[in-house]
Amino acid sequence: MLSNLARGLAMGMVAVFVLLAAATGHAAEKLNQDVSVAVLPFEVNAGDDLSYLKDSLPELLTDRLKEAGFKVVAPEEVGRVLTDKGYTQFDPDRAREIALLSGAQFSVYGSLNQIGENLTIDARLVDAYAKGPGKKLSVTKKGLINLLPAVDALVDRMRMDLLRLDIVSEIDVEGTKVLDKDVVLMRMTMQKGDMITPKSINTALKNVYDLGYFDDVRVRVEDVEDGKKVIFVVKEKPRIQAIGVRGAKEIDSADILEAVSTKKGSVINPKVLSDDIRVIREMYRKEGYYKANVTQEIEDAGTGIARLTFVIDEGPQLYIEHVIIDGAKQLDPDDIKGVLALKERGWLSWIDDSGVLKEELLDRDAAAIMAYYQSKGFLTAKVGQPEVEIKDDGIDVIYKVWEGDRYKMGDTSFTGDLIEDPSKLLQVTKIDELKTEGQYFDRLILREDISALTSYYNDYGYAYADVGVKLEDDPETKVVNVVYNISKHQRVHIRRVLIEGNTVTRDNVILREMRLADGDQFSGEKLKRSSQRLTNLDFFEKVDIAPVPTGNPEEMDLVVKVKDKATGKISGGVGYSTYDGVFFGGEISEKNLFGRGYNVGFNGQIGGSSTEYVLHFTNPHINDTDLGFGSKLYSRTTDYAQYNISGNGGTVNFFYPIGEYTKLQWDYNLEAYEITDVSDSASQDIKDDEGSHLASVVAGTVTRDTRDDFRDTTTGTRAKLSILFGGGPLGGTDNFIKYIGEFEWWQPVLEQVVFHSKFWAGYLHKNFGGDDVPTAQRFDLGGVYTVRGYSNYLITPTEGPDSDAAVGGVKAFYTNLELKRPISKELGIVALGFFDAGNSWKEDERWFESVERGSVGKPSLGLYKSVGAGINWYSPIGPVGLIYAYALDDLADSKQHTFELIMGQQF
Repeated sequence: MLSNLARGLAMGMVAVFVLLAAATGHAAEKLNQDVSVAVLPFEVNAGDDLSYLKDSLPELLTDRLKEAGFKVVAPEEVGRVLTDKGYTQFDPDRAREIALLSGAQFSVYGSLNQIGENLTIDARLVDAYAKGPGKKLSVTKKGLINLLPAVDALVDRMRMDLLRLDIVSEIDVEGTKVLDKDVVLMRMTMQKGDMITPKSINTALKNVYDLGYFDDVRVRVEDVEDGKKVIFVVKEKPRIQAIGVRGAKEIDSADILEAVSTKKGSVINPKVLSDDIRVIREMYRKEGYYKANVTQEIEDAGTGIARLTFVIDEGPQLYIEHVIIDGAKQLDPDDIKGVLALKERGWLSWIDDSGVLKEELLDRDAAAIMAYYQSKGFLTAKVGQPEVEIKDDGIDVIYKVWEGDRYKMGDTSFTGDLIEDPSKLLQVTKIDELKTEGQYFDRLILREDISALTSYYNDYGYAYADVGVKLEDDPETKVVNVVYNISKHQRVHIRRVLIEGNTVTRDNVILREMRLADGDQFSGEKLKRSSQRLTNLDFFEKVDIAPVPTGNPEEMDLVVKVKDKATGKISGGVGYSTYDGVFFGGEISEKNLFGRGYNVGFNGQIGGSSTEYVLHFTNPHINDTDLGFGSKLYSRTTDYAQYNISGNGGTVNFFYPIGEYTKLQWDYNLEAYEITDVSDSASQDIKDDEGSHLASVVAGTVTRDTRDDFRDTTTGTRAKLSILFGGGPLGGTDNFIKYIGEFEWWQPVLEQVVFHSKFWAGYLHKNFGGDDVPTAQRFDLGGVYTVRGYSNYLITPTEGPDSDAAVGGVKAFYTNLELKRPISKELGIVALGFFDAGNSWKEDERWFESVERGSVGKPSLGLYKSVGAGINWYSPIGPVGLIYAYALDDLADSKQHTFELIMGQQF
């Protein structure tokens, strides 16, 4: 009775398992496979109470396989085949036979074994179309309650083989000769551990083929111990033995081959070749060849080696012939074109790239047109997307403009955190002046005012000051009022100044140029000045001073990031002058010696009207103080028209700043020199001075320099006043007092055009107890550094109007007025036009007196004048300058047309 009870309970539990499985679904993924399985009887090696499983276990396995999406042969069909064959015991051969007779691809048989509380299902899965013993599968679970999980585990184990979805154990590539197989494997979509399906095989096959390196790709699958080995058998495209270019004239073939990705020795890849053709076309577009056609030829002899040739039909070079401002009615289109970076082709196009279409500048110019309109009062102006029309004979660039209404300037007011009375803030801004002058609203001035107000607040420590703007426009009156809303936030102090990036220059050299230090109140002006001073050292490729928050809103760090550049120079130069012929020069110098900021060097010039050698040393900050020291030793020979001077000497100087932009300097110079080769036609004063001299001179100089950049100056001034005291208590043969003053001014006048003016004057008289003013100290003008267009030192007084005997001046003045404009910033080319004027006068002549020299007439205004033009080029081989000057006044022995060519060449 107990046995019947146990059997009933067991059968009930099996029924529950089957019902639960049906209820929960445990639905397997539906697979688009036509895989059929024949479930054969299982032996049950357990107690009599479990003998019922001999029938129930195949039924349960059949149900679970169906739920997993497989086609299972009906038990009745399996039973009929078994009856016909009379099989009650099974081995792999019989199982294979039953599968084939019942129309199945697989058959499964086995046994259920009970050992203690453990139930073990030992099954063997046999492939009807394969040889061998099949695959043995075994699952063990504890207790009868885990019978269903045991069957599920068995089905999961069978699933891989039934669907032939074997695990990828290894992937390999065969057939590569030039390419490394890793090139394929790294781009493989199939990975180790994936299941093999027809879809995954096809995807991987297509992926390998799409790499573009192969003419043929096949797949082979092999059985290995722990899965499948998938082998991709490839046939490489030909290997490139040589690459050439045909048809390239305007672009060097070597530059083309350098730019493309396809290289000699690589395998031909259509995708890469397509990219290479695009790259070559883009190279030609940048040169103005917008209709260039690029193709490729591949010569393949069938040996696996090919020759690749890029064939280029350059076509005509096209330039911008017309820039059209479509819709400009109230403003002159020619004025609008003045703010554009893209220009119509001009006569200097071979230098300044005018007429070359640089497509990356199209949007920039559209924004420039918008800004220009807004600077002229057009608040609602709009500019459309630029349009480019490439024609057979040129290019048209079209900007469509919708101008809208034009507004005049109204009132200006301030709201928010005001640290000054509004009347004082109006002195900081400029836009209110437009109303006074009845001008139109200008958004450019508005932006400048925002910057000025922000800087004004910054200088009071408000580093995070925020200036907002509200425009109150009246469409009826066409007047716009401006309201500045200012939020000052908290005052900020500098916690620390940190230095980064310097590998040569020492920290102290950088810190002593900083106008802000640890603990200082933040100042925008001092921050700007610190960057300016570091840049003007010319020690760094870049300087970046970044404020960094510290977490405390009242403090910030300043991180000074610099990148050292080479500051040593070994250079040589050759030059030509209409006056002096060919001359040579050279220099060896280091302006940041040991990273301490020391400047040391030797330079010399041979030929022309002078020969000079100079050895110099400067320490701008002795022991990091503001006191600087300099010295130099020199030897010089200067050829004047009627005599020569040669001498050797030395100078020591000390200098000290007085204020941010002003410097005071003291010099002492001692030189032994000799006046020789005096011409018979020279003045008696010069003849009297022939022979040896000793000049002992002390000088004091004050200089104020506010230039924004010492090399490429665009704004600022430089003023200098010097007094030289020679002889007297200092000894020597030369007794004199000399005063020299000069003033220079730089100011932008048009877009990229800078006006530069220089005024220089000198005055000389005898020292205490002295006799005549020495010849070597007198003023002689003329030449490229004073008044261009006249021979060196030729502008000088003579003994009389009918005499050519020079005496030298005790008074002198000259001015240089220049307009400079960069032609090509990329190449460092600057064009200039100039007007020069100057003269020198002797003791009995007045300043600016028109005096006849050598019977050639008197210059108007008492000044010798010239005009001219030139080009400066910071070339890869050094600076190159070409100056043409035309003398407007006659002067004896001077040519009217002159050229100066100075070339510097590094070696």
